[in-house]
Amino acid sequence: MRNAFFIVSVFISGCLFNACDTETIEPSELYHEYYPVTIGHYNIYNVDSVYYNDFTGEIESYNYQVKEVIESEFIDADDYPSLRLERYFRATESDEWLIKNVWKSRLNYLKALKTEENVTYIKLSFPPEENKTWDGNAFNSYPALQYKYQDVHKAFSKDGFIADSTITVIQNNFQTLISEDYKVEVYAKHIGLVYKKFVELVKEVDGTITRGVDYSYLLIESGVE
Repeated sequence: MRNAFFIVSVFISGCLFNACDTETIEPSELYHEYYPVTIGHYNIYNVDSVYYNDFTGEIESYNYQVKEVIESEFIDADDYPSLRLERYFRATESDEWLIKNVWKSRLNYLKALKTEENVTYIKLSFPPEENKTWDGNAFNSYPALQYKYQDVHKAFSKDGFIADSTITVIQNNFQTLISEDYKVEVYAKHIGLVYKKFVELVKEVDGTITRGVDYSYLLIESGVE
């Protein structure tokens, strides 16, 4: 009953947020499987992070692991069915998981939304199509930012990780002589996010990095608890 309620609610909320087309799109053609909503679904990532400290001039490197779990479903403050995402951190595999924060996720008919640190982003737009664009910031107060699909339904491999069918979202790709802003996420069927690259750097004209951050997530384990 809970799953049936969630599926029906997803369809209704999709129609509310996006005028339903007269031509119905079959669920199998939307490819919702790129954004799992199963309670207990979890992903574990290796995270590599480099921080350029402009106060000390030091370059600080960090390596740790993140676990994200779909803990439960609930009705949010706007009366929409949502998912509670619990996020855990640990320095090494031998350490205990410590909960760090709680985020929120929501899947409606044509959009996958994720609230990170109280900021909601439209992570995916359904159905995924090559070069399709949308405003990833449409549900927050930031300036409009055009997200774009590429390599839709293509294989992806990175440092030993391989997935047969993925979609890549270019969230930002802007470079100047004195700055770099690059953000990309890759999603795999039945897994969700498998790779993330986040780069925000400030540079001198000669290319020397003066401050910023460069980090990546790479999936190492996925399943259902």
